[in-house]
Amino acid sequence: MLKMNEIRNFIDEYYAQYNLLGELIEEDQRLPSKDVLTEVCSVLMNVSCMREEGHFSSFRVCFLDSDSDFLDAYVYAHRLRFGNPVPFSISALHKLAPAINPAMSYLVLDLKHKPLMVTGIIASYTTWDKVITGELSDGSRMPMIPNFFVKAPGEIDGCLGEDTVVSYSFGSTVISRYDVFKSTLISDQLNAGSVLDSDERRHFLTRVLWKVDKYRHGGSVLIVPSEESCAGFVNVKYRLPCEFLFNDEKSLIEISPTVREKELVSYADFIAKLTTVDGAVLLTKDMQLIGFGVEILTDKMEQKEPPMKFIASDNSVDQSKRFTDNGTRHRSGYRFAYEVDGSVVIVISQDGSVKACTKENGDVVVYNNIALAVD
Repeated sequence: MLKMNEIRNFIDEYYAQYNLLGELIEEDQRLPSKDVLTEVCSVLMNVSCMREEGHFSSFRVCFLDSDSDFLDAYVYAHRLRFGNPVPFSISALHKLAPAINPAMSYLVLDLKHKPLMVTGIIASYTTWDKVITGELSDGSRMPMIPNFFVKAPGEIDGCLGEDTVVSYSFGSTVISRYDVFKSTLISDQLNAGSVLDSDERRHFLTRVLWKVDKYRHGGSVLIVPSEESCAGFVNVKYRLPCEFLFNDEKSLIEISPTVREKELVSYADFIAKLTTVDGAVLLTKDMQLIGFGVEILTDKMEQKEPPMKFIASDNSVDQSKRFTDNGTRHRSGYRFAYEVDGSVVIVISQDGSVKACTKENGDVVVYNNIALAVD
């Protein structure tokens, strides 16, 4: 049953996080009122749980005034208008939603109509999936309009363009973090003792995580200072030493930036596929492959339940979370991070959620809800 207080909490958080963008938001990018967003979200939540010809629809709904010239800046985006506006109702949207590709288009709500009406579709060409993973250094993105992204039954994201601001999933609101591999303890730990460019490492890891999410298998990536640093705590079933981007650093310096980008994509996709084998993938901080199918030997670890700090979106410690709240894959990763100094563990769940952890001052520090960053 749909609980309106949970929807209102989601809308409140969307408003709060969206408004933190401050001067980056233009007038045409402002959010509608909370009452309107709540009404829209309640309709979308019902539609998300309905099948059309055996399938659940995934689609986006955006908010843009009919007289707005905001799209003039997007030469690849086109606003198409229905001859007759479509009522924004559960039954009508259920039939219309399959027409929308959420990677390329929006249904448009014109807020001047009461009751709310769908007035058209914004169709755009986008290379977002390649930009987000570093495959392209520049490209086309969907218009940066506030929108709701209906992902799956009971799951909705509040977005700006493709970027998720907050997520709602069956009663829980989650704030996405885009800074974990840029400016947190995790990025500091990855940089320590590494000669790899931090931006290139971030693009590589983003590509790996994005591909792992597509496989819907889940997986773990263990990043260590050296193979020797974790020797007593892992069993590497498939040892497969490989330099970063398949080449030594001298060879990489000699190749062109375009070729290097292609090699990064190829290497990242190769690493991501290894996560589908049972066990973790083991990398050095310079992203050199040690092996995969790695078993974490928790029976060799003295600390059964390490001291934990789960970091909230505002960087405070979330006192409500516990080590025992997590599944086997997560718990073994936390114990590994505790035992292996200087390591970083990334755990990807089957539902696509990403966590990263490392040890600081005797505590395993965990960052949740890592989002893919678009620079």
